[in-house]
Amino acid sequence: MNTPTKADRARDRAARLHREALNCLTIAVGEKVELHAAQLIDEAERLIRRAAELSAGQSIGHKI
Repeated sequence: MNTPTKADRARDRAARLHREALNCLTIAVGEKVELHAAQLIDEAERLIRRAAELSAGQSIGHKI
């Protein structure tokens, strides 16, 4: 049985966050209320930023 490493878990988490960000943007595009669309876009930006942080930690060998 293979136990996922911290790197594996971080990579999986980054991928999930990226998918969630794309979902937020998809919903924002169809949103009729501008304020709600803006909030979804802001959330997508936060998710993408965190996914990038997790990915960057992987590539330069930081502990996660």
